[in-house]
Amino acid sequence: MVPITRDLLLKLPKTDLHCHLDGSMRLRTILDLAEQYKIRLPADNEDDLRNLIVMKDGCASLVDYLKVFDVTLLVLQTDEALERAAFELAEDAARENVRYIEVRFAPILHTNSLLPFEKIFESVIAGLIRAEKRYKIKTGLLICAMRNFPADQSHIARRLHDRLYTLTEPELSRLLAVHTAKVTAILSQKYPTIVGFDIAGPEDGYPAKDFYEAFQNIINGHLSITVHAGEAYGPDSIEQAVKYCHAHRIGHGTRLIEAKAPDRLHTLYGYFKDKRIPLEICVTSNVQTGSVRSVADHPLKVYLEDKLRCTICTDNRLVSETTVTDEYVKICDAFHLSCEELYKLIIYGFESTFLPYQDKEEILSEVEPILARELLPGKLL
Repeated sequence: MVPITRDLLLKLPKTDLHCHLDGSMRLRTILDLAEQYKIRLPADNEDDLRNLIVMKDGCASLVDYLKVFDVTLLVLQTDEALERAAFELAEDAARENVRYIEVRFAPILHTNSLLPFEKIFESVIAGLIRAEKRYKIKTGLLICAMRNFPADQSHIARRLHDRLYTLTEPELSRLLAVHTAKVTAILSQKYPTIVGFDIAGPEDGYPAKDFYEAFQNIINGHLSITVHAGEAYGPDSIEQAVKYCHAHRIGHGTRLIEAKAPDRLHTLYGYFKDKRIPLEICVTSNVQTGSVRSVADHPLKVYLEDKLRCTICTDNRLVSETTVTDEYVKICDAFHLSCEELYKLIIYGFESTFLPYQDKEEILSEVEPILARELLPGKLL
């Protein structure tokens, strides 16, 4: 049996299908951009900034975890900053042999310099394409709407709130989500880097079903769909993501395990297995947000034993201080994965991408022999 070491995990081809741009910046870049744009940060050196942003000891809840993005969003308000952040994220991923990454971000959170909405998309795409040209990595972009109304983070949202004052904040959230979805569908026809749509933000109190109209625009545009669900709320959140948003993947899905109990949702668990709906597993951030108590308590091992399709992701490389390699090291140590299990888990990642069929086939045909040679030498597949 091949020993599973960090060095081996580092050199294996991998995917990252759940990675937030604003949570995966370099500390040095945040400081550089703050200096360039004369932005006052709550810290002026890497050590102090790391102590403010990185969730080493976890936090009280998902809502607390999301507060740190107020810092990174301060500097991500220009086309140059967005392009740089996107390029560096793909560069960092490529350096640990991530062959395909899907980067996600919410354009509405990057409107404070009054960039045209389309330009915000284009700036991130430019950074990703530049990285593709330089490194052995392929990229996709997922556009996020926000469950909650970001008036405290977005000048555009605040102006909208001031002018449409008869609408409630949930109504305004849905309005912004529909707008974001429509722009995403239109621009995806011009930019194939845009591969899908998501909704992010606090789950509790912001049910996915309320955003049905936004997702209908994405369906009409024939784009893929992933939904943050089952992280801070129970399996009924996951059911809504599938039933009302037509999710092709689920972001996190940590609490799907609760659907194994014999209640009204007990068939949901089997549905995920039967339909091969992937779960984007982010072990470190799940521990930090309190979704699970420890890596050893994560339901991933049960999911794998039950033959659910899971893929290992970072969520936020900076905030969670992790890499895809780190995530694999943690789960291999905690669950004593065999080489066969590791092989299947990595393949699940490549099978679960939102790439066009032909591109997916090409990348699978490239990485499968490498994985087989490194993890299953001498075995016929």
